Amino acid sequence: MRVTQQDIARYAQVSQATVSRVLAGDERVEPEIREKVLDAIEQHNYRPDARARSLRSKSTGLIGLAIKRPHPGLDGDPFYTSLISELLDGLSETAYRLTLQSIREDESQWSVYDALLRTRSVDGLILIESEADDERLVRLQRDQFPFVLIGNPMSNRVWSVDNDNVLAGVKATQHLFDSGYRKIGYLGGHSGLTVSEDRFEGYLKVVIGHGLTPRVWRSEFGLEAAREAAGEILRGSEPPDALVVLDDYMAMGVVAAARRAGLRIPQDLGLVGFNDSVVCEMVDVGLSSVSLDIPLLVQTALSTLLAVIAREEQGEPQRVIVPSVLKVRGSSIRTGGLL
Repeated sequence: MRVTQQDIARYAQVSQATVSRVLAGDERVEPEIREKVLDAIEQHNYRPDARARSLRSKSTGLIGLAIKRPHPGLDGDPFYTSLISELLDGLSETAYRLTLQSIREDESQWSVYDALLRTRSVDGLILIESEADDERLVRLQRDQFPFVLIGNPMSNRVWSVDNDNVLAGVKATQHLFDSGYRKIGYLGGHSGLTVSEDRFEGYLKVVIGHGLTPRVWRSEFGLEAAREAAGEILRGSEPPDALVVLDDYMAMGVVAAARRAGLRIPQDLGLVGFNDSVVCEMVDVGLSSVSLDIPLLVQTALSTLLAVIAREEQGEPQRVIVPSVLKVRGSSIRTGGLL
């Protein structure tokens, strides 16, 4: 049975209020009484209730992250493995810990954030996957709740960290053009997702600039959803000879569909993904990918958020841009090998 403050008060023969003052470091408690309470705590291995402690201090010591994915979209996703790992590492040197919230497919994102705000379950939030009309940003700003967005805030003036994903889309598409591909397509996420729309804008700049025909498809996140979408794309009447794909995990779904269709990468289909994740080495010739420097994204977001929580940030919120770099491998060079 867990030892409570009432138990410690009984063992030390003091009031519960006195135990609370000792735990809070109140210097007004007489030294001999403090020693009695501390002895009782040590003898009975008492551990203060974190929830009660947070109510008294108005601090939870927790940073929140909420993720929405249709099942099984998150299974094995290297982006989230890297993101969460970097968040955990970054917080390990601080007084804060990470709490992860899962948003059901039939649940609005805001309902989860609203619950976190009402219960004050976290001290701050890391937001991801911003949308063109993102209710979260407006309402969190209105409530003056500490948060930092990893993504494009669009017209919202909020603390954010992002890549120039338009430029990243340009780099990926231009590289495929320079490699000799001319029927270059784009496989993105759902409409309104800012990271997908920004990369699509970069893609359009290149294909239209070279007088090519845009070829655009959408897919849910995840390997399986992308594999199904790519299967239909490759069976179409005018399939692309190359694809810019929203992320590496979805690109692996395209690889699976290409194998099933008997197509060779890169000879029959060129590919470039994003995130420069561990799955890039799972293609024999290597998957070309745009590195977003996720460690620096997370490090910058966390340092900004902790400063916002501590009220150290002054002036208007800023958007910080982390550079991206195209890592060229065999999947986008037509002289490469087979799958």
